[in-house]
Amino acid sequence: METKSNSSLAEKLRDGSLYERAPESLRVQVQARLKAETARKSPSSWNGSWRMAGLPFIGGGIAGVGLCSLVFMTLLWTQPPPRGGDLQQEIVASHVRALMSARTMDVLSSDQHTVKPWFNGRIDYAPPVVDPKAQGFPLVGGRLDYVDHRPVAVMIYQYLKHPIDLYVYPEDRGKSALSSTPLITQSDDGYSLVEWHQDGMVYWAISDASPVYINRFAEAIKAGTRQ
Repeated sequence: METKSNSSLAEKLRDGSLYERAPESLRVQVQARLKAETARKSPSSWNGSWRMAGLPFIGGGIAGVGLCSLVFMTLLWTQPPPRGGDLQQEIVASHVRALMSARTMDVLSSDQHTVKPWFNGRIDYAPPVVDPKAQGFPLVGGRLDYVDHRPVAVMIYQYLKHPIDLYVYPEDRGKSALSSTPLITQSDDGYSLVEWHQDGMVYWAISDASPVYINRFAEAIKAGTRQ
């Protein structure tokens, strides 16, 4: 008899004859309880003690951000800005572009009296052209390039197997004229650069030679333009 009773109960569970719909009042109570629970967990219903407990963490976070900003700004103020950083990148790009192309020079000559006249009518200034061959830096030619939003004369020299490009253009108007400023050696992507101002002109020399030799080259050019 027990086995039959159990079998009958299992059949009723399978056919759903024991199912009864929950009363409407129970559904209303469950929904009300869910709404109350949601409202209790909402950020707008935080009690005062929870807010006060969170203030130290919020304040610490703000203080940390402020301290990092202060340190960052201090580093910016204490480090001197790079001189001619954008222009230096232009010089490097121009030099590399010329080496990669077949147009390394527009006029091929070791005679300064041939190279200098070639620029006549092509630019609005007469670049000084010297030939420090005696110091080991022979002149091999020149070309016209575009740097700092203007056409610029480039004299091309050689040191052993290292080409040296010398960019020469007038100083910007309104700036105080400097007869000569200290040489500044900079390096970018393995290239040595030297910049100086002399007699109203700006000079940039660039090469893959050692900074020692590019400085010697600059000194030789400075001495040659004084003669």
